[in-house]
Amino acid sequence: MAILSKIRERTVFLIVIIALALFAFVLTDLFRNGGFSADKASSSVGVIGDEEIGREQFASEVENIVQQSQGRTSSVQAAKQAWENNLRRTLLKQEFEKLGLEVGTDQITDAMAEQLAGDPRFSNEAGFFDEAKLKQFIAELKVTSPEQYQQWVNFEKSMEVNAKSQLYFNMVRAGVQATLLEGQQVYHQENDNLTFEFVKIPFDSAEDVEISKSDIKSYINDHKERFQQEAKRDIEFVSFEEKASEEDNEAVLAEIEKLISGENDNFKTIENVEEFLAVNSETPYNDTYTFEYDIKGEFAEDILGLDVNEVYGPYFENESYKLTRMLERSQKPDSVKTSHILVTYDGTRVDGSVTRSKEEAKSLADSINSVVKRNSDKFAELATEFSSDRQSAEKGGDLDWIPYGALVPEFNDYVFEEARVNSYGVVETDFGFHVIYVEERTSPKDVVKLATVTKRVEPSEKTLNELYRSASKFELAAKENDFRTEADTLGKTVKPVSGINKLDESIPGAGRQRSIVKWAFEDGTKVGDVKSFDTGNGYIVARVTKKTKKGLKTPEEASAAVTPILKKRKQAEKIMAQIKENDLDAIAASFGQIKQKATLINMSNPVIPGGGREPKIVGAAFAMEEGQVSKPLQGRSGVYVIQLLEKKTAEQLPSYRSIAKEETEKRTRSLMNPRTSPIIEALKNSKEIEDNRHLIY
Repeated sequence: MAILSKIRERTVFLIVIIALALFAFVLTDLFRNGGFSADKASSSVGVIGDEEIGREQFASEVENIVQQSQGRTSSVQAAKQAWENNLRRTLLKQEFEKLGLEVGTDQITDAMAEQLAGDPRFSNEAGFFDEAKLKQFIAELKVTSPEQYQQWVNFEKSMEVNAKSQLYFNMVRAGVQATLLEGQQVYHQENDNLTFEFVKIPFDSAEDVEISKSDIKSYINDHKERFQQEAKRDIEFVSFEEKASEEDNEAVLAEIEKLISGENDNFKTIENVEEFLAVNSETPYNDTYTFEYDIKGEFAEDILGLDVNEVYGPYFENESYKLTRMLERSQKPDSVKTSHILVTYDGTRVDGSVTRSKEEAKSLADSINSVVKRNSDKFAELATEFSSDRQSAEKGGDLDWIPYGALVPEFNDYVFEEARVNSYGVVETDFGFHVIYVEERTSPKDVVKLATVTKRVEPSEKTLNELYRSASKFELAAKENDFRTEADTLGKTVKPVSGINKLDESIPGAGRQRSIVKWAFEDGTKVGDVKSFDTGNGYIVARVTKKTKKGLKTPEEASAAVTPILKKRKQAEKIMAQIKENDLDAIAASFGQIKQKATLINMSNPVIPGGGREPKIVGAAFAMEEGQVSKPLQGRSGVYVIQLLEKKTAEQLPSYRSIAKEETEKRTRSLMNPRTSPIIEALKNSKEIEDNRHLIY
């Protein structure tokens, strides 16, 4: 009581203490998650220009894409598709607003007419789009279904965007048309040609040169647009895979051996095999015949050699221990050529237009059977008229050759065992009544009926607990000590992965591991950090080895690409400094090369024999006069000195209109596709774009 009294006396003090503790907890969580600025990232998926992409609406689009793909598209893939859709839509909308681009009702209606063409709800008797029917449909929809009406409003908005897009791209098309002068230039690039002699000195003819870090840095700064990069991460990881231990293996083997060693419930002698498998096997009993030629695998010969009621096993196959018992041997045809007329009835869900009762269907099937027995020529005609199996009805009821076991049991048993060849009969299945004609059967082949007990060898709870302890122990040790040393101690292979992007879903060697990628890109994750992940099939312990920032590459990062370029440039300078002569034979002799000849070279396909594609060299040759010797020129594969022998200019054409038209079509072919057009890429480069998908998906 005394304690309670003291608590009451200090009520206000306690409230203040609790409030401060809660406030500290909130602040800690706030700073851990990026402070107040994190709210923006969590409420929007990204920003395009000055427009935010709302998270809720974006999530709805992603969900729609996943549903439409019927699960074939992951949420990350769907988010990529939704982002590209939003990006294109928003960029174009902002461009339309910037240009003051507007479309009228007629243009929107034309876009709708193109989209809805062929829909009977909006077509007149002649099959053409009818605007009056469209307006009537919208008016009725507004009254009868507000939800669908809202969907229609969204459709109208998309049609407005389509109309504006068409107008916008038409304007662009007008701006990329080739002029007659451009047509003339294209004609001469393709038809003017040169003949020249040349000496090519390969770059490696010069001494090796050193490329410094400052050289690379200077080159990067001069070509910044070529060396931009997205943020990337390098990691290394060790896998702890779930797999059964030797102890687990022995336990399953002992368990399955009991099934053939006991006096009671022995698989060798049990009469009710189906019930035995239901209790003791992980795969159910399959009461069907199997053709001997279909039994494959390592143990097929031993199984086929069994006597009836003899058991083979235990044997290990597909991660499982098995026992197989031979139940029956027989012979059966493996395929039958047959036709049918399906007479269905209301309730079978085969044909919604059928309203006849089951009794009426049976009566009709019997009548058809009687008719075709008297006159087989009527079968195809009656199949076309009465069969609810429209696919076979179009072929007069013909099902062609059907393999054993491919049909429902009642149909299968009738055509393979009960019916005579060249006979008719009626069989009932869940689909209705079948009037069946058996035309031909293959000769009988050996079949067997088998019963197989299967027990899969899987990691036990003890093994899984030990795996978790091993992964956890390694994680703790790798945080304190060297990651690779600790892995070597356990005999584990360390797998390095370079250049992971923030929206990657899979990791080479590990499959889909989005959680690892997200962790590697979290603001709080540093180089050297180690973390364990549950993969659903074991554990992965990963370590971040490198963080690459978005922006301009460092000299180290660009070295592999830049060093060969600068090396060729410096070697070319050395070679060109050594060339003093103006005579190709003398130059060739001094460098141990040969003088070569190139004929019929044009600007459209600037390929030099023995040198490959060299547009710079060919361009320089076209600027020369006949007989002139060039100064040393750096090409792609070496340093060239050329002497122009002959320049042939193609005859002038009366008109270059057709060439200009062809060039225009070539340009517009790539530009005018709204989804793949470089116009969209140009618009992307003109805007500040913030992409936060990696924080959400």
